[in-house]
Amino acid sequence: MCLASQRSNHPRSQQVLCSHRSVLVMTPAPAQDSRISVSDSTSPASKATEPTAVAGALRDTPSDSASGRRILVLGDSTAAVNPKQQPLQGWGQALTELLAGNTGVRNFALYNASSRSFYTHRYIEVLNEARPGDIALISFGHNDQNMMEPDKYTSADEYRAYLELYAETLREIGVSPVFVTSLARGTFHADGRVANGLRERADLMVKTAADVDVPLVDLNRWSEELWQDLGPTAAVRLLGWLEPGEHPGHPQGKRDWTHLNTRGAQATASWLLAQLVEHGLLTAADLPQRAVDAVLTEDELGALKSAAAEQEAHLVRVESWLGQRPEPQRKRQWPWRAQSQAEPERVDSQPVTITVPRAQAIVGPLHALSGTCPPDTDTLYFFTGTRCIGSTRPGPNGAWSWRRESGWPAGEQTLLVAAGRGQDLTDTATVTFVVVTHVEPPVIEAPADGSYTHPRPEFRGTAQKGVRAVHLLDDGIRVGESPVGADGRWSWSPPQTWAAGPRRIEAVAWVASNHSEPATVRFQVHGIPAGHPAEQLRRQADAPFTEGTHRPPLLISTQRTAPACDRLETSIDFPAADWAPVTFTVPSSGAAYVTISAAIHTTAGPTATVWALWRASGGYTPSSPARGLSAHGPSRVYASRRHLLTGMKPGERVTITPQWNINTGTKAQVHFSGGQLLVEPA
Repeated sequence: MCLASQRSNHPRSQQVLCSHRSVLVMTPAPAQDSRISVSDSTSPASKATEPTAVAGALRDTPSDSASGRRILVLGDSTAAVNPKQQPLQGWGQALTELLAGNTGVRNFALYNASSRSFYTHRYIEVLNEARPGDIALISFGHNDQNMMEPDKYTSADEYRAYLELYAETLREIGVSPVFVTSLARGTFHADGRVANGLRERADLMVKTAADVDVPLVDLNRWSEELWQDLGPTAAVRLLGWLEPGEHPGHPQGKRDWTHLNTRGAQATASWLLAQLVEHGLLTAADLPQRAVDAVLTEDELGALKSAAAEQEAHLVRVESWLGQRPEPQRKRQWPWRAQSQAEPERVDSQPVTITVPRAQAIVGPLHALSGTCPPDTDTLYFFTGTRCIGSTRPGPNGAWSWRRESGWPAGEQTLLVAAGRGQDLTDTATVTFVVVTHVEPPVIEAPADGSYTHPRPEFRGTAQKGVRAVHLLDDGIRVGESPVGADGRWSWSPPQTWAAGPRRIEAVAWVASNHSEPATVRFQVHGIPAGHPAEQLRRQADAPFTEGTHRPPLLISTQRTAPACDRLETSIDFPAADWAPVTFTVPSSGAAYVTISAAIHTTAGPTATVWALWRASGGYTPSSPARGLSAHGPSRVYASRRHLLTGMKPGERVTITPQWNINTGTKAQVHFSGGQLLVEPA
């Protein structure tokens, strides 16, 4: 069925434009691997699916139309994929190729960008290069919802505020903004429904577009309907879904539901252009014939579904192979020759193994599996009970990785992996794991709802089995994260004191890619209200102590490469321009609290440890032994440590200097994306 079809008024074509159409002829692959490859295309239109050298050169080069109107693309990696990831491609890259020589395209989209991170970094380039009459396609949402990256995550209100900022600042320079909702991931629930986790952000964009009167292109709704129409097995043929050996850039294969392949990007770009014509931002004359021809046709949709059906039929046939060993073919024996000895059974030097997940692991519904198999394996087949649910080819050296096209159902799952050579499936391995599709909100035990708290309240609670982290949000703004112990308990305190007044804190639990609804607690922080005369008197009394103690957060956007270490420990002070030291006057108590917080990103080896720490002048050391934040091996850490510094002389001037330390024998890349050094009177 054609979704949201419309007719083109292009002077060179009167073909019907469907919301997902194209002119691509596909042929099914052999029964053992019936997936469709991009290279299977045979029609003239399909010849454009792989970028030519000319198209590649045009990707980042502005080319203007006769009218001078250009399209500016502001977005994340779904609009611009790293060229090293070919044949994956962003829809913004496909726009550049389809419109080459007709309408100029400047693709500013950036990998892992959110509405916040793009606005404070890449957006400066947009403002410098934009000119009146341009059209700006604004598409964010994938990374805005990721609480795991606090420098990218935005609350619902913050997300809408950034969208309004884009519209306002672009209009001021004569650029026409267009909101484009995020491409839906091609992920499916176990029952076959599309798992569109981006719809909430898309709805926020829809509402913002109406409020600020910006044209809207609902790419999220279109792609969700497309994936649903195709089904999980056919939908992946337009996504970054590659078998091992299918593409030289991905020898181990790739199973990516978020990004498009070349064909998917072209179909999406063609549909987007039709929407811009419908909004009156472009005319049919602005679209070359190749842009019109790139839409998905009913014939191509039918070919995708037929190939998927053949693949599923093949898996049904494979089910009868399990547990059966083909009769060996007897060699003809001549009467005068002695009967040969029976051929010994083949002994595999490498059995089938499953390394991920481990037995009884708690995983999300989209969890990937991996392991090894004998090098002479043709195909790996995956069974639940006697049902064959999927297959893949092994990569180099017998390594394999596999994901289901649709999600796992909740509960305990037992998977059998069989290595196939022809119809021989005798080499198998089994693993049992637990799938979590619903995450219960964490329990907040303290502070109690409606209570009064200290300016640095301690939060405590429990979370369901399998939860690794609980994220804390202050009225929608992410303020911290607590790991969850093996006993299911968690705790967290803010790295700095909070102002007096009411607070509304939410706690969200995460298991794999699933998160819970928030648990909420409301309480009153005890202290002197802001603006009260007593606050001014307290500020004056503490002025000698607080001199120079409040510094702006550390914000470094470039990576730092540590020198090769000749010894196991290397300590390096931060440059003063990056993270200034804090100098304070010791209060009469002779004690002070020092708090260090930072977000540490490191690519160091698995045996390396990177620390963010501090040292105090005068040789003073904290009462607690550990005084830094550590990141072990390749990881991303956001945390804080508060330590009591005692035994100082009242009235003495003491300087706290931030440091970083690498405990490794190799080089390490370290990126500090945010941090704070704070001194408080004890």
